[in-house]
Amino acid sequence: MEPCEKKIKVPTTGLFDFPELILGGEGKYVDKTDLLYRLASPKADAQLFISRPRRFGKSLMLSTLKAMFEGRRDLFKGLAIDALPWEGWERPTPVYSFTMSSANGGTYEEFRMALRGLVEKLCAGCGCAYDKENTIASNFDSFLAFAAEKSPTKKIVVLIDEYDEPVAKFLDDLETLKKVRSDLHDFYEKLKVNSGSIRFLMMTGVTKLTKLSIFSGLNHLTDLTMDPRFATLLGYTPEELDGPLRENVELFAARNGMDFAAAKKALLAWYDGYRFSPKSEAKVCNPVSLGNALKSGELKNYWEATGHATIIVNRIKAADAIPADLNGLVADQLDLDVCDAETMPLPALLYQGGYLTIKRVRASGRFELGIPNEEVSSSLARGYVATLLRNGMSDWNEELADAQDDLIEKGVETLLKKNLKSAFAAVPHEWKIESEREAKRYFLLFMKLIGSEISGERQSARGRADAILKDKSGVYVFEFKYGKSASEALAQARTKEYAGPWLDGAPPVFYVGVNYDPAKRGIDDPLVEPA
Repeated sequence: MEPCEKKIKVPTTGLFDFPELILGGEGKYVDKTDLLYRLASPKADAQLFISRPRRFGKSLMLSTLKAMFEGRRDLFKGLAIDALPWEGWERPTPVYSFTMSSANGGTYEEFRMALRGLVEKLCAGCGCAYDKENTIASNFDSFLAFAAEKSPTKKIVVLIDEYDEPVAKFLDDLETLKKVRSDLHDFYEKLKVNSGSIRFLMMTGVTKLTKLSIFSGLNHLTDLTMDPRFATLLGYTPEELDGPLRENVELFAARNGMDFAAAKKALLAWYDGYRFSPKSEAKVCNPVSLGNALKSGELKNYWEATGHATIIVNRIKAADAIPADLNGLVADQLDLDVCDAETMPLPALLYQGGYLTIKRVRASGRFELGIPNEEVSSSLARGYVATLLRNGMSDWNEELADAQDDLIEKGVETLLKKNLKSAFAAVPHEWKIESEREAKRYFLLFMKLIGSEISGERQSARGRADAILKDKSGVYVFEFKYGKSASEALAQARTKEYAGPWLDGAPPVFYVGVNYDPAKRGIDDPLVEPA
């Protein structure tokens, strides 16, 4: 066996039970217990909420908290909290942990049955009788009071994962959503009624649906979602790639013929970029996607494999946009803090779902949003095209596969003069290409899907290039025209010296003129010339 293939622990990608992870010995736990200690200590706020995108380790965090409060110190040997004066070591507190995904149902009746089953299970777990004559919420109330009275400390810990999952099922069925929302309001309100008996409450989810009334019914919750102290609580930081994950990155580098610095840069480009607090510059990687890449040795889109949200793509389409247009959306904290289930504002929906993140905070306090990384960009682009093309996706995939092969084997000129023309010829009639802007948007979408290193408008001293493509053969500076000619496009790019920022570099630089002919619904032969 090669030295680079030595057996090392890999960060978990599918096991989110903390005791099993530690005792199993195969998975690696990146220590977050110093942060968990801070948020769970007696002096801290004890009623908490945090939202993060899917596959961000929320379930593992709750499982770790459960083991902490149960006083299972044997699981924490060598971790930060083991050396701290944690109350659980001397005085464990009973923990009741559940996920609201178990209260799912395809209909309102199925949801009600599932929620009742969840409460019946909680009651059975602590010896409390379930009263069939009472409502589900009343029985939950009785359970909380009974469990606290039974506890040696007269307090309990409640951990609720995926609080918004039952609502997410009905976002496109508003009548059912209203009924589900009403039931959940009554259910969650019992946590506030019994807050004096709850030593610690943590709720997690993806969205914050204001009209679910969770925060009006639970206005004592402290929202950690944008708290700078816990910006790195979920996800892996670049510093953790240098520390506890270094040997994993080194193994990835060896498998791909890279040095450590190049491997780290590539991994960050694909999976990093999530900024969760406007008051902290800290960014984190998607932990499950990064773990999958370190495990397999491949840079690819693992996010899409966990389930693509059709509602996301439909909302982007409804806004007459494509994924590349999302970079640069502007919002303030209130815009992102709430999400009305009826109107579903696009910035909040995309931000809370993990499709956009905070890129910059303006002096005014407003946020500039953008797609966090290559993985999400790829997922959005593929999901968008798949939704638009439906049954025609197989033909489009063939175009993409041919373009990827030609880009690698024959270079950019073949890609432009053959594949790009074929791609535009395959654009369905319902796709609007009625302006230069729209032609550029579809070009960027196509280039992103084939995995090229492409970026949109870039500033030079005398204006903006429409797009920049970087390839092993050089840097290609694009100018688009609509209903004119490729030679006019080329002349403008040269006259305005759009290539200026790249002329001092080592790779050769080329100008590319592209014209979309609306009469033919296709592009003329692009012109490529050295800068």
